[in-house]
Amino acid sequence: MEVTSSNFKELLPEIEDVINKSTFLAIDCEFSGLNVVSEINAFDTPKQYYEKVRKNCKEFLVIQYGISAFRFDPSDGKFKQRSYNFYIFRRPINKNIPDQRFLCQTSSINFLTSQGFDFNKLFKSGISYLNMSEETDYREKIEDRQKLRNNQHNNQQSPSEVDPIPQDVQPVVDDVLQQLSDFLDTDNVELELPKCNAFVRRLIYQTTAQKFKNKITLQTKNRNKDRILVASKFKSKKEQQEIDQRLFEEEMSVLDDFIGFTKVLRIVVDSGKMIVGHNMCLDFLHTIDKFLTPLAKEYDEFKECAHALFKNVLDTKFMSSSDEFKDLIQSTVLKDVLEAVSKDPFQLPTVEIEDAGQGYRVEDLKEHEAGYDAYITGLCFLSMWNYLGTLKELSTADIFKDFSLLEPYLNKLYLMMLRDSQYINLAGQDPNPSRDHVFYLTFPRDWRLNNIIELFSPFGGVYVAWINETSAYVGLFKREQAAVALSTLSQSDTYSIMTYSRRQAQLEDGPSPAPVNRRKRTLDNTPRGTASKKRQTVLEAESETPKKCARKELTKTFVESDAWD
Repeated sequence: MEVTSSNFKELLPEIEDVINKSTFLAIDCEFSGLNVVSEINAFDTPKQYYEKVRKNCKEFLVIQYGISAFRFDPSDGKFKQRSYNFYIFRRPINKNIPDQRFLCQTSSINFLTSQGFDFNKLFKSGISYLNMSEETDYREKIEDRQKLRNNQHNNQQSPSEVDPIPQDVQPVVDDVLQQLSDFLDTDNVELELPKCNAFVRRLIYQTTAQKFKNKITLQTKNRNKDRILVASKFKSKKEQQEIDQRLFEEEMSVLDDFIGFTKVLRIVVDSGKMIVGHNMCLDFLHTIDKFLTPLAKEYDEFKECAHALFKNVLDTKFMSSSDEFKDLIQSTVLKDVLEAVSKDPFQLPTVEIEDAGQGYRVEDLKEHEAGYDAYITGLCFLSMWNYLGTLKELSTADIFKDFSLLEPYLNKLYLMMLRDSQYINLAGQDPNPSRDHVFYLTFPRDWRLNNIIELFSPFGGVYVAWINETSAYVGLFKREQAAVALSTLSQSDTYSIMTYSRRQAQLEDGPSPAPVNRRKRTLDNTPRGTASKKRQTVLEAESETPKKCARKELTKTFVESDAWD
């Protein structure tokens, strides 16, 4: 079901009920850009990976959010689903929250357009949102204004608080006082005063309180994006308090509207339901940052916060890449996973659209619509979950009665493009595979891939992960040659080499000074003149590589249909 600002309020109670009754929720996001791929290095640690993806989350927007709720019905042994496709776009709010600024990536926008994405609907009818920090700031400002209004009615400004009126401003203040005096002789209820700056408004406030005490009250209002003063004739304290309370409630209602889609994510968090996504690291981080709380700078703090919000998270890309499935699922791109799990030895459980609800069917073929991709992710997950149960010869009811079969896959976020199957473990320590066979190499600017391959040729094939035009990580395929390679190559004035662990220790102590006169880099993170060099890194260096080391994701440019599926 398509959800925009026009039907969001109406559908929210239904969405809450569907979420709370579900067995699990599958999610998917579409973004205004994905310019994180070019920054990932094949030998990043999970911490470094997080820091790079976090930066991406600060620059780009979630523009569509898909939620597919799956509910197991033990009465007939079938799953029921309802799916929602939310258009997400924050409207300009007011001075309580600054206008949102964000980046768009042309390749991403162009791709979504080619898939039929309706950007007019996004910008016109997208649902607003605020994370907890933004809402708290907004709410505090409203409450502070209410306290100020109450104080204005209860207290008279003391002489020590009076600001002197500059000579050049005095005529302006005098003119306003005359207008207010004339206003008292009319039957008008309100008087809109001329526009002025904040300092003059303050002077008018204090002078009016002195001269027209218990006769006139002033209020600052927004008129066509301007802040102006509106005078009204004095009312009793009780009447004024009632007016202030209505104004306060109106402001809180506006805030509630701006919270918008965030309410859905809070319902999800409060429900404690398992969240399933495919290659979901980016989706997961955006979900937290945009709709819940800003992503922590410290990696361990992020993990603690994320696990507190979502106790059970499952990434189907991690699951389909695991030892139990990697021989059965040759490609972990979402559409390929669906194809694989739709035939033997897998069996897709029966999934029906919930009565009186709306959802998707596989034949809808709406790839890259967030709601549809969430639904497909849920199907793939169910088929793999069911397969685990059949290995243990369990009945359908026993397979889906709890998540015990899924324990090895829970709370592990797949990290794309890393060499040694690293992942973020939200509920414990991250894996720490040995990288004793990896070296940090710095070299002259004119070196090319062949220079590095030739340097390491006595020790077998290598994998080269470029950092910039003068440095790279180099991994030996023959790991047992690492000690000999380091000893042999350590004496040179042309290049420098050190172990991976020593380089990581340097980075923990602080970044080394950047080389001077660095050549300008191209947008795909490739130095000018070396684009072909980087693209050939894997192809040439792996020509001597055992087949099991072959790398599927070769490119560092944005390809929506493959790179992040």
